[in-house]
This record gives sequence, structure tokens and C-alpha cells, in this order.
Amino acid sequence: MRIAILSGGTVNNLQWLSGILDHTDRIICVDGGSKYASSLGIVPYMVIGDMDSICPDELDRFTGLGVIIKKYLPEKDDSDTALALAETLAQNPTEILFLGAAGTRLDHTMANIHLLRTAAKNGVQAKLINEHNEISLIAPGQIKVVEGSPGDLFSLLPLTTEVTGIRVQGARWPLEDATFEIGNPYGLSNRLVTERVKISIKSGLMLLIKVNEQGKARCD
Repeated sequence: MRIAILSGGTVNNLQWLSGILDHTDRIICVDGGSKYASSLGIVPYMVIGDMDSICPDELDRFTGLGVIIKKYLPEKDDSDTALALAETLAQNPTEILFLGAAGTRLDHTMANIHLLRTAAKNGVQAKLINEHNEISLIAPGQIKVVEGSPGDLFSLLPLTTEVTGIRVQGARWPLEDATFEIGNPYGLSNRLVTERVKISIKSGLMLLIKVNEQGKARCD
């Protein structure tokens, strides 16, 4: 089951968002993310958070439609999106999409990127997607495949202090047994040479950022 966690970050293209949500099985709105659901005429499975970014009338409307409402006090240890992730993981998803999880609040964006690690620790694939980027995590023991057209752009950044044994095949700048360290981001702006790039690592955690330069990132 593919579950979308829809937060209240920046989404400029609602048509794009609708196309992504059409390929999900369940939608959990994080507080302000409910405004996007309302604009698209979507009834989510759940709305969760401290409800500081949703008007009471909209909350009452969702309640009347049978949406599960989970309200938390503003003074809490976890972010609203982290609470939504915990609820999502309890539903045994096969994949999680974080949408509306990036925007002008860089602290929130970075915190949401870190939630990819939480999903991975629970054995669930997860991506953070906006119109321009698709961010996922590479862990040891897996081969990550990047599909696209020759010339498509992607970057690799370490999420842990060090990532070792990096292998990249099918890219303009291939790598073999390379090491990345935080503070030396030389994995930026690589490009596909073929339609499939294969990436693997031996230790650490790596962020894979597939960039769409036309602003039409998608998830089929």
C-alpha cells in the first residue's frame, strides 16, 4: 500500500500534486496539508497535528465526512509530519510519499528529509517529492536504480558522517569504491548516460536527489 503524507509546505502546481495523489492508496494530511486536499476535492483518510494551520470550519467538515482527526497540543516533542509518519508506519505501508514537505522553512524541510531514515529503519521505502526534486535514501545492501533519459540530473549527498564503497554505474561521472564525507559535497550534479544508473554503497546512508530541471517531477 502506497500512502501519501501531505504536509503544508510549498506546492505551486496543484495539477502536479493531483497527478501524484492519483497513484496513492491512502492520504494522511498533516495539519496545513489539508488545504491542498480541500482545493483538490480530496477527502483524506486522516488529518493529524496541532491544527494551527487549518480553520475550524474545515476541520468540522472533514469530521462530518468521517475523516479520522488526531489533534495534539502545540507543545510536543515530535513535529506534525513525524507524528503522521508514525501513524503511517502503523498501517504497514509498502511505500511512503512525503508531499508538501519542502518549502520556505529550511528547518522543516531538513527535518522531513531526515524522516526518510526513520522509514528506512522500519523497512519501508520512502521518497520526498516536490515539483523539482525526488529525494530518497540509499542504504548498504541495496542497489538503487535511477531511471530516466540520458542527460537527466541527479546528486548524491551523505546523510551520515561518512559513506564508503560507493559505486555508480551508467553515469557521466561513474564511481568505484568511493568515499563521501559530510563537508565535501562532490556528488553534486551528475548525469545519466544511459536510461538506468545503478548506485550502491557499503556503509553509511546516502541521499539520492533526482532533479527535474523542467519542474515536472512525477511518481508513477
